[in-house]
Amino acid sequence: MDDTNKSILRILRDNGRMPFSEIGEKLGISRVAVKKRVSKLESDDVIRGYKAVIHREGAVKMFLTLTTTEDAQEEVIYFLNRSGYASEIYLMTGVGKIMAVVEAPEISELRYLVKMLNKTFDGKIKTGRGNVVAEVIRNDFGGVAYDETRFRGSAENNKRNESVS
Repeated sequence: MDDTNKSILRILRDNGRMPFSEIGEKLGISRVAVKKRVSKLESDDVIRGYKAVIHREGAVKMFLTLTTTEDAQEEVIYFLNRSGYASEIYLMTGVGKIMAVVEAPEISELRYLVKMLNKTFDGKIKTGRGNVVAEVIRNDFGGVAYDETRFRGSAENNKRNESVS
């Protein structure tokens, strides 16, 4: 992938509705050239779609990490998928390891989900851990940009502290 395609992807990631003519102006190429490149990225399955990013005020997000018995892994994935709470489900390296991002309007619903997982898969979930998101610092696909000014001072202070000790 060349630098122009990478630039197009960065622009579309930040604003998927930007007109090809505007992208072309930013990159110094024609609207038609942008359209051809985007069409190729779509046909190559690099760009998989466009969506609206919806902010759910007050929603609680949790990263759920589970280790299941080998025979229960598919059942647990199916359960999470059907729960209505999982927005992302990943198979991790290692036997029976699953990571899911679950979201609900209230923490009590996520507690209930964990309770139902334990009840439904009694003895088949070896370990489970849920970490609730306290704050989103950056989410490229959720419309949250990283604020360098907020964290720059902390990083510089940390470097100074490391060099002193």
